[in-house]
Amino acid sequence: MPGLEWLTGSGIEWLPSLGWQQAAEWLTLALIGFVTGLFGVLVGAGGGFLLVPILRILFPEKDPAIVSGTVLALVAANSISGAFAYRYMRIVDKRSAYLFAAAAIPGSVIAPFVLKRALEGLPGIYDTAFGAILVILALRIAMQQFEPKQRSALARARSGQQRRFANPRTLRRRRITAESGETYRYRLHERWAILINFVLGFISSFFGIGGGFLRTPILVYAFGFPVQVAVATSIFALSFYTTAGAATHAVLGNIEWFPTFIFGGIGLVTGGQIGARLTGKIQGPWIMRLLMLVILILGIQLIVQGIRG
Repeated sequence: MPGLEWLTGSGIEWLPSLGWQQAAEWLTLALIGFVTGLFGVLVGAGGGFLLVPILRILFPEKDPAIVSGTVLALVAANSISGAFAYRYMRIVDKRSAYLFAAAAIPGSVIAPFVLKRALEGLPGIYDTAFGAILVILALRIAMQQFEPKQRSALARARSGQQRRFANPRTLRRRRITAESGETYRYRLHERWAILINFVLGFISSFFGIGGGFLRTPILVYAFGFPVQVAVATSIFALSFYTTAGAATHAVLGNIEWFPTFIFGGIGLVTGGQIGARLTGKIQGPWIMRLLMLVILILGIQLIVQGIRG
């Protein structure tokens, strides 16, 4: 396993080398799964947007299609776990989540077939394209986060929504009362949201990332969702269409059930449960800033790796 050579040169050579490499790989997968599961659910992304680049960087010899399919299966398991937690907390916009899932399923089923053809023609396209998406998203979040206070990102986004969708008949009112007693009110243009989620469904299954890391900022900045509701609704929608995409990958043989799915899944589910509990305790702007920093670093690394082939 790349990056684990230090184990055999740390003064413990008397232990079976193969056994240590296996144990280290399994432990690494579990730890990576835990961190990405916790952070992924915290930002409404399911963890795939972190797990895919990390696996591609640590295990460059793995087929991108295998990484995509395995991670999407893990994201499905993690999002199902997170969805139950968020439903108990009552901060899920259920109508929106069902609409998003229904719109995303067709793209999530088509994408694995497109991925197979794309990798046959351009092997480096997977890393380069994914890295570019991460960098663009990080820059967009940065532009929104560091504006002057008098024109904050959230305020401008909500006012912009009203200008674009001024016709009251195109907007659907939402009122969510959480278990904590806090009430969230906002309005949503459902047609545009459904169209966007069809595209996100394709992207999620193509890269194995779930698509939540794209949906959450879109819901917050383009549609005026409160951050906590956007996160919970995104995870709830993920639990449906990522399952459909993962099933398609499984049929194509794109899932490595052992050890990546087993040990990564243990970490993801555990981290996802903790992340769901922490959502209401961390301020929304800090969640988005941390998301921006992490995806920028991973995006640059993937672009470099993709260019190198």
